[in-house]
Amino acid sequence: MAAATAPAAWAQAQAEPGSALPAVVVRESAVPQILRAGSLATGTSASTMDTPFSASSLPVDVLRAQGGTTLQEALRNIPGVQADSGFNGAHSQFFTLRGAIMDSATGSSRILRDGVRLSNYPFAAAFVESIDVLRGPGAALGVRSEPGGTVNLVTKQPRLADFGSVSAGVGNAGALAWSADINRVLNAEQELAARLVLTRSHASEWRHVPDQLEGLKLGIAKSDGARYHLRAGAELIRQRYQPDYGIPSLGDRPVDVPRDRQFGEPGQDSTTDTRILDLHGDVALGADTRLAVDLTHLRADATSVKSFLIGNPLPVSPATPAGTWARSASVEPGTDRRIDAAAVSLSSRQATGAARHQLFFGLDYYRETLDQPSLTVPTSASAPIDVFDPVYGRVAIPAWSSLAAGALTTQNLRSLAASVQDQIDLGAWTFVAGLRYAQQDFLYGTAGTRAVHEAVFSPKLGLLHRLSESDSLYANWAKGMAPNQVASSSSQSLPSRRTRQVEVGWKSLWRGGVLASDVALFQLDQRNMISADQSTPLNAFDFTVDGTGRSRGLEASLTGQLGERLSVRAAYAYTRAVVLANALLAGKTTPNVAPHALSLWGEYRWASTSDVQWRTGAGIYAQSARYADRANTVVLPGYARLDLTQSWKKPLGAGQAVELQLALRNVTGKAYHVSSHLHVARWITPAQGRHAQLSALYTF
Repeated sequence: MAAATAPAAWAQAQAEPGSALPAVVVRESAVPQILRAGSLATGTSASTMDTPFSASSLPVDVLRAQGGTTLQEALRNIPGVQADSGFNGAHSQFFTLRGAIMDSATGSSRILRDGVRLSNYPFAAAFVESIDVLRGPGAALGVRSEPGGTVNLVTKQPRLADFGSVSAGVGNAGALAWSADINRVLNAEQELAARLVLTRSHASEWRHVPDQLEGLKLGIAKSDGARYHLRAGAELIRQRYQPDYGIPSLGDRPVDVPRDRQFGEPGQDSTTDTRILDLHGDVALGADTRLAVDLTHLRADATSVKSFLIGNPLPVSPATPAGTWARSASVEPGTDRRIDAAAVSLSSRQATGAARHQLFFGLDYYRETLDQPSLTVPTSASAPIDVFDPVYGRVAIPAWSSLAAGALTTQNLRSLAASVQDQIDLGAWTFVAGLRYAQQDFLYGTAGTRAVHEAVFSPKLGLLHRLSESDSLYANWAKGMAPNQVASSSSQSLPSRRTRQVEVGWKSLWRGGVLASDVALFQLDQRNMISADQSTPLNAFDFTVDGTGRSRGLEASLTGQLGERLSVRAAYAYTRAVVLANALLAGKTTPNVAPHALSLWGEYRWASTSDVQWRTGAGIYAQSARYADRANTVVLPGYARLDLTQSWKKPLGAGQAVELQLALRNVTGKAYHVSSHLHVARWITPAQGRHAQLSALYTF
């Protein structure tokens, strides 16, 4: 489905070859992903080489070639993206973009799925075609831009061709996954096609917690050449897991205990059932004008059972060894989340003398509600635990019958927005000017919390100059925003976090277009950042907007062919993210943001005298030391990790092939830590040691 809140031009970019309006002329390149990622930044299908923003597109096949399975592993390939931690299972992952956290204090990871922003949407690689990333605010019109940028999962849609695939994989500690993807043309004359994707995944239980995902995705599409396109889809995902709060820190480092040691004892699994329905239609009103309408509905029901460490270590005494924490537990039954999004847009291409205009006008509506009952037992109901010599079985899980005494957290977000943009191409110059105006009502909190009403203008400007067929210089200025999902001590929902960015960069093609690079310098300023309310120090859930923050950095990437048989994918980022003004944290560095982050992947395709194809891949992923908490008292040491893959592929004729892959992850068994959860140093995620994965893929 095309983006539910994106312009019709985006829908056009997703249409079948030959079924859309005449394409904008872009420079040819053997690096295919640069030809489709520009839509996230400007709403058009132009190459990112002609886009004055930092945009990238990662085909999900790259994740498989690297032996990866998660969204965090995929995003390692994008400069400026670093890991954050959550407790919603291994399939729901968190990250930062350019030093700006993607959540706003509740642990909700907000990403786009086909252009619609979803909360706590689990990542199922079998459903995804590619991952588009815009670094920094200024996303395509009709899409609310998060402060640090935007990640969009482009899901698989029906095509006018018959094809399919079946895959399966096994790994250490019970890791198991399989999927089937079948696409069929139902009626070629009517241009009617359908696609069905099934998947089931068991994440590794090396931390002794289960995490299982089952999913079904069904889509049907009909078109009439370039006249119109219609698509309808349904998606069902069921996730069963146990929250993993990792390990705590003691002093200035994570505790020195076995990495697989678990301190949570929830007693039963948590579950989330997600259902999504989406509709898209676009029609040509003329040779250069198109109207699009998009609708998306999500309903998610969840039950969560949690057990976790509380606060700081208990004071040392003869009866309390060093490294002893109090524990607590909570239950959240019957959580109900609903999202409804609707958009109508008009895009048109016009010419004024030598200038070509790509115009967009749009209206979009977004509504998200959340009702989350919860009950937490007093800390005194559970016995403390010594993390160096744990004794289990002494956690008091709240009884379901006592939930009437619990609290109800409500979220109600309603937004109505209008957008306009003009992209002007004049010779070697491209100029983008856009403005989005949104009226937003937002409420988050317990009973009695008051909503905040905001009217927000989000402008953006971009300028690109093509120095030659292979080099472009660009600059942009843009603003973004995201709701702060917290309330004050006076039960007032807080105003949204705001961002302003200035960026300059250079994009280039090398070796006849088979190798692409980009370099960007940016400054990202944030305000309305949340902070603990010092008027109620004993209540950890009271917040205020206090102060500003700033990220500055350099990002660089290189993707494509270094030789006839050697491909490379490299990403490096230097990021300096600090708090500028805050009652407690002024001058502190943003947690989970390493100053230096490097990803380097190379794959060599061996020569062969038969039809059998052999490929060897190697990757190095490295981060420098970074802080785990906002007060900068706990350090997560730097690390470098090595991965290896060996693949074998045998074409079988008639479009069929079979492929086997052995992936060795963290080959040297490096002990390191992924990140902390929401910058809380007692909830740190350790990384899995050396492990292997064997997978098979049959395509037909």
